[in-house]
Amino acid sequence: MITIPKPKPRTFLSLGIDLSLSATGLVLLDGRATGPHAVIEEEIKITGEGIIRKLAIVERVMDTIEGWSPDRIVVEGYSLGKNMSSTVPLVEIGAILRLSLFLDKHGWLDPNASQVKKFATGKGNSPKDVVMMHVLKRWGHQSKTNNTADAYVCAAIGLAHANRLTGATIEQRAIAGAVRFNSL
Repeated sequence: MITIPKPKPRTFLSLGIDLSLSATGLVLLDGRATGPHAVIEEEIKITGEGIIRKLAIVERVMDTIEGWSPDRIVVEGYSLGKNMSSTVPLVEIGAILRLSLFLDKHGWLDPNASQVKKFATGKGNSPKDVVMMHVLKRWGHQSKTNNTADAYVCAAIGLAHANRLTGATIEQRAIAGAVRFNSL
């Protein structure tokens, strides 16, 4: 008699995206019972200009989504400054990504920057280096860059939203619960 091994149960995956034209951070977390584990940590840097560059970044993100089929996708919301020359391209790439997610029938969470910072540090106005330090202190993950640290926190929000983040505080659960879920 041949014994067929049972497949290992698939764990819960959450993809965090810190979208940027210069260096987009991507982190895919596996929501294990022992705590989140980074499966992917990547910074996407694409040269070029205009729409071609934006499309190439979004294509890399969508390839990751299609390849891994995460259970949660979390895109850090727009941080709109006063400099319109940098704000408009960020809105454009954000719109391209969100439209791609919608067309491919993927739902996503859209926390704003202050929710991401507060989830990591307890304060909504923390600088990126402080977020990076808190990712290390709280989850023991040494991020490659501050962009991947933000993406890590986004992915952790996805785990907390699904009640899969081991050790999540009451405040973190409240933040994750307040984040808007965009679905079809």
